[in-house]
Amino acid sequence: MKNYFVTFLLLVAASLPLRAHFVWIERDASGGTAAYFGEWAANVRETEEGYLKLIAKPKAFAADGKELAVTRANDRINIAAGGVAGDVRLTNTYFGEKAKSVSFYQAKLGRTETAGKFELELVPVAADSNRFTLLLHGAPLADADVVLFTSSGWSRTWKTDAAGKVTIETPWPGQAVIEVGHLEKKAGELDGRAYEGVRHVFTLTFDVKS
Repeated sequence: MKNYFVTFLLLVAASLPLRAHFVWIERDASGGTAAYFGEWAANVRETEEGYLKLIAKPKAFAADGKELAVTRANDRINIAAGGVAGDVRLTNTYFGEKAKSVSFYQAKLGRTETAGKFELELVPVAADSNRFTLLLHGAPLADADVVLFTSSGWSRTWKTDAAGKVTIETPWPGQAVIEVGHLEKKAGELDGRAYEGVRHVFTLTFDVKS
């Protein structure tokens, strides 16, 4: 059984186009909201000529659950979130041609909501809190890596405790992005194709005030 699981992990790793990539959401100085795919800390933003096309069926939502319109640009997916109060979310499922697993990207902008809505989500214990509970299907997920990237260039990784809780540090003002990944050994079917696991990738973008 152990050898089977090691083989499964290797197959999953081989099926991913770029394992360091993730989806995140930003709001620019003019108030526009968009999702990007790449490596935030390295300022890598994929374009339609590259890997952005893998984010083929994105869906965005407001805090009240209302679906928000999305439009594609060369290096981003624009979200019609003007005037929308609260946190903004975007999801996308990617299933490569030869993949044994499904990659489920789940991105959130803002940390005001204290109830989880994604399959994998880092939920603040209070609005704008640095203490979170990591939930997988609504249940706490222990011993998971929580990685913080900051616009100052500082980054750090924490582990969730036995109750799925973690407290992060945000020493400097600016934008911050948290990434959490989890490989779930869960067989299923999507669009008539079988898979052996689900790779959840959750990101949270927020501003740290001075």
